[in-house]
Amino acid sequence: MINVLLIEDSAVFVMGLKLALSAEKNFASVEAVGTPGLAVAYLNAHPETDVAVVDITLEAETDGLTLLGILREAFPSVRTLVLSHYKKPAYILRAISSGASAYLAKDSAPESIVKAISDVAAGKCLFFGETIDSVKITRIFGGQENLLSRKPQGLTSRELEVLQLTTSGYSNAQIASALEISLNTVDSYKERIKGKFGLDSIVECVAHAVAEEIVSV
Repeated sequence: MINVLLIEDSAVFVMGLKLALSAEKNFASVEAVGTPGLAVAYLNAHPETDVAVVDITLEAETDGLTLLGILREAFPSVRTLVLSHYKKPAYILRAISSGASAYLAKDSAPESIVKAISDVAAGKCLFFGETIDSVKITRIFGGQENLLSRKPQGLTSRELEVLQLTTSGYSNAQIASALEISLNTVDSYKERIKGKFGLDSIVECVAHAVAEEIVSV
């Protein structure tokens, strides 16, 4: 029996997903919260939760992509699945790199979403649903091996964060503040990124990452 937490601030979407899941016999409970803070509080109080279904565009406190990393560290036994309107490869890469076992678009068929949640609870991973081009995502990761290891183009999740923030125009000091790391650590990450891409400057790395849809502008 599967215990599910929906982390979603759209009451209408929650209602529809609860209705779809309630028709399945293998779901013991389906609860919903609308903010990351409530999600953490709920999971602390309910360690039996098997799967957290996370929306990216949460309006309170932090976004769903950042929340995935928090959940991975604080609740390693809880598997995560992203449901989002967004199909941008950069979002999918960050979600998978942050520990999500699956990423489905909200226009997926209800039965696909239900099956994905069941499969994720059973320990399976890397489902993208019928409305996301999984072949394209595999290519952007740099191959099946990188996809399975959750490292797009060989980058770690933190290196990917640094690259995305750099692409978004953050200075080294702003990146250090956002990620709560030192300036020297930011420099180290950028050197690693350049080495993995085989390029001489971080500007070239950003251009390459944007062209390959590893990050979004």
